[in-house]
Amino acid sequence: MIDLVIKAVICIAFAILAIKFRILDHGGTISAVIIGGIILFSQGIRWFLLLLIFLILGVIATKYKENMKRKRLRERASRKAGNVIANGLIPAFLAALSIKYDFSALFVASIAVALADTFASELGVLSDNAYLIINLKKVEPGTNGAISLLGESVALLGAFIISFLGFFLLNLTIYESILCILLGLFGCHIDSLLGATFQGRYKGNIRGEDSILTNNDVNLISIAITTLVAFIIIEAI
Repeated sequence: MIDLVIKAVICIAFAILAIKFRILDHGGTISAVIIGGIILFSQGIRWFLLLLIFLILGVIATKYKENMKRKRLRERASRKAGNVIANGLIPAFLAALSIKYDFSALFVASIAVALADTFASELGVLSDNAYLIINLKKVEPGTNGAISLLGESVALLGAFIISFLGFFLLNLTIYESILCILLGLFGCHIDSLLGATFQGRYKGNIRGEDSILTNNDVNLISIAITTLVAFIIIEAI
């Protein structure tokens, strides 16, 4: 009973802090509390901490040179419910399934993708040299599907941070941790490919007449594909 009360207090405190410091809008906060609650109540504080670290680092990356990025991307809205769900739905699903099965490595891989992509999007846009992933032609920084040396570097850093923490918090093997790093980077490139081909040559959440997928759709699909690839590899080993 005490354990349940502590977890409930953690969820409430998280919601209050998210609203107070404008980390998320109200819809995003509600979604984050639900997703965080599923992870916390099904798997405990260690799994929840990994998600929380992703959120904190994502917010720091988003706030870094925010004014400059606002000019480049032309839109800098607060993280909303759709964004939270796109990045947190699969990790929450894996945490719930892990009550019966051990999907800890898949959970880490899914968050590694999310942070790698967040770093690539929020920090990679600061590079003046961006190239479209499908043909390597130079494009404006922030264009959907654009990659850069800076973006690649910070994406690798994001995947490494989550995988490294997964080694300690979720007791992954060294091989699983390395796999999660590689999958995080892989998923980030899947995101870029989907962005270049199905979002049109626009920026961020801006949608044009030829956009098929939204930014949130691309995030969710790239995490789902990476998780499926991770499952196939782990099962085959």
